[in-house]
Amino acid sequence: MQIKTRQVDDVLVFDMEGRLEHQTSGDANDEMTRIIKDSDNKMILLNLKGLEYVSSSGLSVILLAAKLIQSSRGKIKICEAKGVVKEVMEITGFNNLLPMYESEKEGITSFAN
Repeated sequence: MQIKTRQVDDVLVFDMEGRLEHQTSGDANDEMTRIIKDSDNKMILLNLKGLEYVSSSGLSVILLAAKLIQSSRGKIKICEAKGVVKEVMEITGFNNLLPMYESEKEGITSFAN
């Protein structure tokens, strides 16, 4: 599991790659928490294009990150979830908790609204 960040306009984009599951969720949670706490940015976009798999443990990591950023009046959104990752998010209703967008451009643009 790898998490890289980059700034696009006023949005901090998290590029997530690999598998977000029980074995990787602890490190992923620590990394996301550290980045969010160290950043002044209140607009976070999780780009899941490179994410191959997500388990319930992985969904918990994303929810914890969402709670952390929302507690500081920020917003977190998701883009480019594909295949089994998108399927899991739709089946669990996760897409009703956090806004999901097909493309990164749509996700970034949505923060302006």
